[in-house]
Amino acid sequence: MLNTSLNMPDLLSDKSTNNDNSSCFDLAIHSEAAVAFDSLPSVIQDALAQQKRIVCIANNPSIDRSSLEVLLQPTDMLVLFNDFIHADFFVNHPLARALPKLLFFRQMGDSKLHFGLPPRSNKVTAINEMAKHAPLGLLSSNVHYQFPLPDEDPSPHDDPVTASRILTIPEALKHLLNSDEHCRVLSERHPVVADYPHFSDIHSSAPSSGFLLYRLLLAARMHVQQLQNSTVPLQIVMIGFNDEDKTEHFWQGHNWKFERQEMAKVPYGVDVIRQY
Repeated sequence: MLNTSLNMPDLLSDKSTNNDNSSCFDLAIHSEAAVAFDSLPSVIQDALAQQKRIVCIANNPSIDRSSLEVLLQPTDMLVLFNDFIHADFFVNHPLARALPKLLFFRQMGDSKLHFGLPPRSNKVTAINEMAKHAPLGLLSSNVHYQFPLPDEDPSPHDDPVTASRILTIPEALKHLLNSDEHCRVLSERHPVVADYPHFSDIHSSAPSSGFLLYRLLLAARMHVQQLQNSTVPLQIVMIGFNDEDKTEHFWQGHNWKFERQEMAKVPYGVDVIRQY
């Protein structure tokens, strides 16, 4: 579901013109797929070339460990978001700990903070452990993580610091965050969401984290398919992405109507598993 809103000439003209138009259209699609693939950390690019399935796991409390045990396969790559759920499972389960993982951290408005990283609630200890057992990629939205201090949090009362909060990132994780191989910045205005209807009256209106990564990976898998000259695309599984207002995370700055309409008609090789 790449952005195909190109300003195309009249497709009812002669055959040679049609062929030229088709070539331009294909080139645009291929170019966008390559851009999406290149937006990913190098370790994740390598993982996509080796694994057979991408499993995106929402922060949905209805997802339990037994469901994950049944779902996950040795050829999966996992995608987790912000202050992700079941960190101990992904670190300690024999299969889950061995799977490549892509972690996405959303910028909080236009502040120095990213959800899921200090000084906000985080899984830093788990992330540090994950990196020891399998390829680990990190994506931060809009800007690189800037190692902010607690007093740089514009709304500290929304997520109060507790005695158990980790505020210092270990050196090994700092190295990953500063490594182009492991960490990249993903713009919320990436070409894969160029057609997204933003709300002009809401500051920082943008695609939801799940939809942004869905579009990015949908395009990236096309590039992998081209590189491998394969007739079968990578599978994408979306687990726990609700289509009704039954969680606390439906921020009004995301265009949920647009996202739900698209997710209701997913392409071949995409499986949406909804849980409540």
